[in-house]
Amino acid sequence: MTDADRRSALVVVAAEAERVVGDWRLRYQSEAVERGLPPHLTILFPFVRATEIDDDLLTELRRLYAPSRPFAYELATVESFPDAAWLAPVPAEPFHALVEIAREAFPELPPYGDPGHVVVPHCTIGTDDDPDRVELMVRELRENLGPRLPIRCRADELVLLGEEPGGTWARREAFPLGGA
Repeated sequence: MTDADRRSALVVVAAEAERVVGDWRLRYQSEAVERGLPPHLTILFPFVRATEIDDDLLTELRRLYAPSRPFAYELATVESFPDAAWLAPVPAEPFHALVEIAREAFPELPPYGDPGHVVVPHCTIGTDDDPDRVELMVRELRENLGPRLPIRCRADELVLLGEEPGGTWARREAFPLGGA
């Protein structure tokens, strides 16, 4: 991996979910876990190249997200995309607001590289290229993880994750919501 290939992401880490979903993520999303990605809800990915993170960018992110208030949410239900099983946050609106701040500030960096992409806030638990395997995963998660839902969480900060030279991800900086 060259420096130009290293990516970054803006996320809300769902730290409270780790104890509940950690084993499921290891089973269904082991590569992400092994690479250091915590359970999270993506605000903007891909963001800038990891090598472009500098003091000016960090200052700008701090300024952009300081007016946003911290909020409580619950990871309430198991849902799916054709290639992923995920937990839906309730309410979703505060995540949409954080995404819109990023869209307005960085129009050249649309979510998932697609200017028309409609962001669905989610905390991924597992991925697979085979929709049938995802369907089985969702059934198993609903049966076994479902009774442990909702997971109560709190978003107090936005986190900038950066991809390291070996392909792992690391927390580069956090931006307190509310500017605390």
